[in-house]
Amino acid sequence: MVNCSFSQQLSFPHGAYADNDKMNKAMPELALRVIDLYKNNPPTDKISYYANLFRYEMISNQFTNALRSIDSASFQFRISDPVTAKTYAFPFRIYSLVMQKISRPDSSFELLFDSIFSNEYKNLSFKAADAAENYFKADLQSRQQRYLDLIKKLKQNDKDSISYIDAQNLCFSYLNYIVYTAEIQRVNQLLEIIINAKYIIEDSAMITMRDGSQISATIVYARGITTPQPAVLKFGIYSSESMVPEAKFIAAHGYASIIADTRGKRLSRQDVEPFEHDARDAYDIIDWISKQSWCNGKIGMYGGSYLGFTQWAAVKNVHPALKTIVPQVAVGIGIDFPGLYGIYWVDMLRWLHLVTNNKLTDWSGTGNKANWDSVRNSWYRNGTALQSLDSMEGRYNSIFQRFIQHPSYDEFWSSMVPHKQEYANINIPVLTITGYYDDDQRGAMYYFNQHHLYNKNPNHYLLIGPYDHYGAQGYPLDPPAVLHGYKIDSTAQIKIIDIVFEWFDFILKGGTKPALLKDKINFEVMGANKWRHTPSLQIMNNDTITFYLGNQQTGNRYKLLTKPAINNKRIKQKIDLADRTNFEGNEIVINGDGAIIDTLLMPGNYLCFVSDPLSQAYEFNGSFIASLNAIINKKDMDISIKLYEQMPDGRYFQLSNNIARCSYIKDFSKRQLLTPGKVENIFLRNTFFTSRYLQKGSRMVLLIGINNNPYWQINYGTGKDVSKETIQDAAVPLQMQWFTNKSYIKLPVWK
Repeated sequence: MVNCSFSQQLSFPHGAYADNDKMNKAMPELALRVIDLYKNNPPTDKISYYANLFRYEMISNQFTNALRSIDSASFQFRISDPVTAKTYAFPFRIYSLVMQKISRPDSSFELLFDSIFSNEYKNLSFKAADAAENYFKADLQSRQQRYLDLIKKLKQNDKDSISYIDAQNLCFSYLNYIVYTAEIQRVNQLLEIIINAKYIIEDSAMITMRDGSQISATIVYARGITTPQPAVLKFGIYSSESMVPEAKFIAAHGYASIIADTRGKRLSRQDVEPFEHDARDAYDIIDWISKQSWCNGKIGMYGGSYLGFTQWAAVKNVHPALKTIVPQVAVGIGIDFPGLYGIYWVDMLRWLHLVTNNKLTDWSGTGNKANWDSVRNSWYRNGTALQSLDSMEGRYNSIFQRFIQHPSYDEFWSSMVPHKQEYANINIPVLTITGYYDDDQRGAMYYFNQHHLYNKNPNHYLLIGPYDHYGAQGYPLDPPAVLHGYKIDSTAQIKIIDIVFEWFDFILKGGTKPALLKDKINFEVMGANKWRHTPSLQIMNNDTITFYLGNQQTGNRYKLLTKPAINNKRIKQKIDLADRTNFEGNEIVINGDGAIIDTLLMPGNYLCFVSDPLSQAYEFNGSFIASLNAIINKKDMDISIKLYEQMPDGRYFQLSNNIARCSYIKDFSKRQLLTPGKVENIFLRNTFFTSRYLQKGSRMVLLIGINNNPYWQINYGTGKDVSKETIQDAAVPLQMQWFTNKSYIKLPVWK
């Protein structure tokens, strides 16, 4: 077998780096040499094998062979992902088809390309067409620059040879440079012609609100439609120069599409004030849509994060034309944003710059991560009051200052979404989508729970699985197969955006309900590779497991016991909130941060409790309860509770990691300070929801600590407004005494 190590040297003239003509002449010979070595030591994975091979074949002008290799790679997706099977390596396929037909030096690449691309594109389904278009959204300049940077680097070697690994990298970079330079600009021009022939597009529509303000919107619907259609609305703050591609994606599903920007964004002349006007504006937008000639009076909404919030804002007063909402990873305003359970997220200020700096989403203005990290870390190290964060950055921010005036869930927040009895009036079908590792999960579940609390028979479905904030949105990308180091079960690798539009077809067109939604609650059991379906959260489980805090210490660990300890010995814990030396920069504070599976657990300043091995396997489904009794020497604290499964092989699986302000645990609308020196019960029930098959022989690991890291506001425990506290308020360390035999966690399980 030929030695294909990285040090293998291949002949390649150094002069080829001089210009494009010389490179174009030298690359085919190099690719042929690479193919010889590659075939003698191929990767075992068929997709990878053919994905590499077709590139080398294209460069060596073997375009017929390249097309066969592309087909061989795409064939691997025929069952699991038919859309990918149709569009795999689409730009390279088109290029190869064109080059295959160029027979004379005077053949026109441009004319052949236009004809072949148009024919191939028109034969695609709308889902496949969207996938094909995504290839051409690539940043041409960055691809060109990567190639030029590589050439510059390789030029430094003045020999007429190149290593095998460098040759592979050069082939990949060169082919991207050649293909995308030839295609991207031309494809975009062709698509504009094709799409304008197929759709009516209004990219600068203005919708007038009841107070005279105007909202900008993008509207797309199919040409030639003789009867009005149901409409799908997305209403959000993340504006860009053009929303046409996304609006066209919706219209391709057979709906009139409207993407509306929130007040002040894109073409609107009003001030940008996130969240505050969206409930009234959503009603007015829906009212306007319902009166358009292309709308049949049936409107649905979907979208994630902020766009999940706007849907709940829209149902504060349900317009008759609004027939359904599909909130994904919905921001729980005042619940999990701008803080989680009373604890402000420091990067909230950076997010405000993202959405308020200008009329579009200001990725450049917030993109200097090093600068922002410096501001945040300086705030943390110096122990400055949170209310001074914008001043430290050098830009006073009125919205930031307004937000931090409302740490409780007061009327400021509750006026933006349904509140209490208003949930009883929401009688349209709702599909909530979130993930176990979605950092807005608690917001999504807050709306879900409030709807069920005040509406006794809500038509509300829940879809939840091993997804993070981006994966659970399902557009433009499907949930990743590997999430934070965890390979999710095959049954959980679903196309969420397809389910969204199946839901719209079901509600708005009388179609069939999505097959995965077999009942109201639909959740994937991690590790069991199966979905379960129940009519309510209450019957997801048939038992509970209770673990009590043990007080016998071995090393740096205590035991989690299945029965209370005989004695009520207290465990003392002392946290110096003025100490900034022990912070772990990668500390996990909520689900969705850090590795899901890890070989090490860094308890740091946390108390660590570990159970004996489980005597049988369980499904742990839902939110665990923590009831902890303690005496503390301060009036408040921000508790951090983390739950893991230590699997039989010793690795740790992140289950539910939570932080909460103790003075808000009983009533989030009213701060109730703790009494120093008095036994207090900290009863935490709204923990991150998960579902996991716990193996026999696994151990449960519980960490109990206090939040003290730069990503979250620091509570120094004086009882004052926490946003005004400084490190000077930490002169006296925080001290806790945990009562062990009356402190426990309770896990809901199915056995």
